[in-house]
Amino acid sequence: MQTTFGILTALALAVSAFLGYNNMEKYREQIEARQAEESKRDNVLRPRLKKTLAERDETKTQKEEQQKAAEEKATEVVAQLKKLDDLKQEIAVKEDQVREQKASIDALADQLKELGDVKELATKLRRMNDELAELQSDIDQTTTKLNNLIAEKNRTAAVIAAYEEENAWRNANLSNPKLATRIASIYDTYGFVTLPVGNNAGVVGGSSLDVVRDDEVIAKLLVKTVEASTAAAEIIPGSLRADTVLMVGDQIRASAPKAPVPTPAAPTPTPPVEEGAAAEPAAAEPAAEPAAEEAAPAEEFDPFQ
Repeated sequence: MQTTFGILTALALAVSAFLGYNNMEKYREQIEARQAEESKRDNVLRPRLKKTLAERDETKTQKEEQQKAAEEKATEVVAQLKKLDDLKQEIAVKEDQVREQKASIDALADQLKELGDVKELATKLRRMNDELAELQSDIDQTTTKLNNLIAEKNRTAAVIAAYEEENAWRNANLSNPKLATRIASIYDTYGFVTLPVGNNAGVVGGSSLDVVRDDEVIAKLLVKTVEASTAAAEIIPGSLRADTVLMVGDQIRASAPKAPVPTPAAPTPTPPVEEGAAAEPAAAEPAAEPAAEEAAPAEEFDPFQ
């Protein structure tokens, strides 16, 4: 009997030792997986996030440079309009001189008939006509240059308008209203999904997105991390419609803002100046309102912490 109990005890100890060793191996594997995940977060994801923030700052710098270039173009257009007006006034003075000379010639014509020699007066008249033609040529050249400057100003204004529209929804912490993409992958364990687009498509960190299926919103997402061409978003708790499971391929759109985002007015193109037209006084362009201080960016959230 004692032998039987001894054998059973030995078997129980052997099974316990085997289970303990097996559990220790699994625990070690979990620790190694956790260490690998932390290494990926520190060595890959954080540098990508810093790069995305740097690209956003570069976009702001480009917008400021475009706005400065537009102001310089506007100043140059005003200067060219003033020069054109001065040239037209000079032509008017020359035309008055020509009329006065012609009147003098007509008045002296009768007195000079007996002499029959008006070469000197004719030479002077031809010289003044040549000067008038030269001034008209200068006006035509200036008008062509002015039209080129106006076209460049209009193109620059269109670029600035596009930057201002983008900054309007970015400063409101919204993603691009025209965003249209789909879920690339789903991580149910962490409550996250990934998108195949990122900052380049207008995805903004901290903004809200709608998950749409059959033209109905079935869940809402909160963007956590954004890279140039990918993004990760958290499924907002309580937003998932009952009896609904998210699927890869579900449509993603930007959530509508709670209050309308002001859209900058489209710039009015400056019409080209017609050659030979009378110079109009250049209307003083209104001073540009100081740009509203941009809202401080929301604190970046690392979903892998």
